Amino acid sequence: MRTMRLALILLLPAFCAGAQAQAIYRSVMPDGKIVFGDKPAPGAKESKPVVLRPSNVATPGPTSGTGATPRQQTLDGASNDANAAQQNLERARAALEAGREPGPDERIGTKSGTRTTEGYDTRVKGLEQEVSNAQKQLEEAQSKRNDAR
Repeated sequence: MRTMRLALILLLPAFCAGAQAQAIYRSVMPDGKIVFGDKPAPGAKESKPVVLRPSNVATPGPTSGTGATPRQQTLDGASNDANAAQQNLERARAALEAGREPGPDERIGTKSGTRTTEGYDTRVKGLEQEVSNAQKQLEEAQSKRNDAR
C-alpha cells in the first residue's frame, strides 16, 4: 500500500501541467513513516526535496500533412496483407477441421463396416488444398513485409 502511494505521489506531477515546477518533499516522521507532500511535514525529524526526472512523454510535433512516408505506407500495406493472409489461413484450417467429419451421405456401408465416399475424399482434399494455398499466401505476404522493413 505504501509503495503504491509513493508511486502515485511521484507520478502525479508528470500528469499535471504546472506540477513540474513545484517541489515535492520527502519527510521522515519520528516513528519512521515516510510522508510525501508539497511542503515539509510538520514535526518530521528529516525533510528534503525530491528531485523528479522529466517525464518520458513526448508531445507530438507538427505534422507535415502528407501522412506516413512512402516506406511506412509500403510497410503498413504489407503488414495488413500479412494479417489478412493469417486470418485466411486460420479460417481455412477451421473449415478443414470442421469438414473432416463425414456427413450422413458420405459413408457407404460394407460387410466389414463403413467407408467414406469418393465425394467425401474430394471435399477433404479441396479443403486441404485451401489450407495449402492459404499457407503459401501467408508466406509470400510475410516475405513482402520483411522486405519492406
